[in-house]
Amino acid sequence: MYATTFTVDQIRAAEARLLVEETEPDQLMRHAAHSVYTVAEAMLSWPARGTYRSVDAEPKRTFILAGPGGNGGDALYAGAELALAGHPVDAFLTAGTAHERALTAFTNAGGKVLDALPEAGWRFNDEYRLAVDGITGIGGTAGLREELRGAVELLDQAHPWVLAVDLPSGIEADTGQGGALHVTADVTVTFGGWRRAHILNPACGVQLLAGLELPHMNINEALVDTLPEWADDGPPLLSASRAVVPDPPAGAWPEDLTTMYPASGADIEPGPADDKFSGGVVGICAGSEDYPGAAILCTTAAVNATPAMVRYAGPQALEVVRAVPESVVKQKPQDAGRVQAWVLQKPQDAGRVQAWVFGPGAGTDAAAAQDLRWVLGQEVPVLIDADGLTLLAQHADLRELVASREEQTVLTPHDGEFARLRKAVGVKESNRFDEVRAVAAALGCTVIRKGRVTLVAPEDAPFWVLGVDAGHSWAATPGSGDVLSGLAGAYLALANAQDWPVEFAMTAAVSVHAMAAKLAAETPYGDATAPASRIAECIRPATARLNPQRPQ
Repeated sequence: MYATTFTVDQIRAAEARLLVEETEPDQLMRHAAHSVYTVAEAMLSWPARGTYRSVDAEPKRTFILAGPGGNGGDALYAGAELALAGHPVDAFLTAGTAHERALTAFTNAGGKVLDALPEAGWRFNDEYRLAVDGITGIGGTAGLREELRGAVELLDQAHPWVLAVDLPSGIEADTGQGGALHVTADVTVTFGGWRRAHILNPACGVQLLAGLELPHMNINEALVDTLPEWADDGPPLLSASRAVVPDPPAGAWPEDLTTMYPASGADIEPGPADDKFSGGVVGICAGSEDYPGAAILCTTAAVNATPAMVRYAGPQALEVVRAVPESVVKQKPQDAGRVQAWVLQKPQDAGRVQAWVFGPGAGTDAAAAQDLRWVLGQEVPVLIDADGLTLLAQHADLRELVASREEQTVLTPHDGEFARLRKAVGVKESNRFDEVRAVAAALGCTVIRKGRVTLVAPEDAPFWVLGVDAGHSWAATPGSGDVLSGLAGAYLALANAQDWPVEFAMTAAVSVHAMAAKLAAETPYGDATAPASRIAECIRPATARLNPQRPQ
């Protein structure tokens, strides 16, 4: 499933239709504030967290950072509900003023307005369990003003649970950029429809969506009306999902709120007429004497990803077949008198495949470049990663081959590799969302920009990006990208065999990889490290967990 995200202009246009229908002051604001209240009250039941907290302290209070705009009003109205429910609440007005009616409601309910920011330290941690960020809203720019540094650093140093209203302050709604100074939230609650930043920036934490409506009108109807009749007639679309949605530390998420749509994998079960050839045979060209592990990780992931055949073509054939005996490796003797010396055939001798993976640990010398030229000349989809991306950045003729191919080409760069590609094709630096679209268009291929949030820009849809929030960062470990290459390459071959849309196959692969990394980190005592070899081993249970056909 994928959630539609909306721009600031779309959100404001939809809200404007509701605002003119209000029958009493702040009707919509108080509706939104009630959702903030329900989340805040749930978070107050979570175990206390604080760097300097005294051993026996059991903090109870809520601390509100309220700006002068609508988000500050939401936070103060929510604070009033907390106070009326018996929860002690303090507020600091970051601009010295606040929404007048919300502030009156807050103080009338028993909320206390502080004259100055509390000091970070044990006193703060002994008193405050939760902080509510209502400094700025969707109109804010990337990064906060320097005079707000004290407020942000207080949350960073004291480390209470942080609930953001609509967006963490300092995060730009349309681009997800955060600048040098911004709030990082554990949970963000928003209203009516997702903003782009909710998928583009992990500083939002767990994303929760509340309804926003009047008795006779719902904002969702107004938001749908802001979508263009044809996708490429309006602003670029960003569809979103989240691979791992955690359970709260205590209790459950409020029933009337929705988490970011959970990602789904792919139904890889063979049909009655399928065999090892029909399910998407993938060829792996990876590994070298310098990087033998890349070959094993990539091939292992491909074998675990789908039931189809995996052919390995590279210098680590003996090591690969020892580690993954299911892989198909063809070798020939270099010298009949020395049976220990074997030379693997070149990729062109590996046999028929339905997709190629090229690059992890393959090298960047002239021989590797020639192998990539041959692979790009084949009439099957190709996935390029790691050293293959370096070769693309270095060789204009390889980029021209990619751009001129009729078959699908998929690139899987992390941000560093992406920056080199971006410069090579002459795309200006901007933000992750616009950059990935521009590079995909310049090279005429699908680009998977990896990270905590992975963006998939389809080859044939320059107006659209799919985003997958992993929900964790356990995949940030050496070799994890090699695992994704093999997994995604197997899905690319399956998409070719089954005529699936490539962008959906690739987001499924990204989602399975993220789930596998989370499963790899799990121990009976809590999460620990997730080595790439364990991520590859966990592809099978992750596939089952995300299978769209799995009974719920």
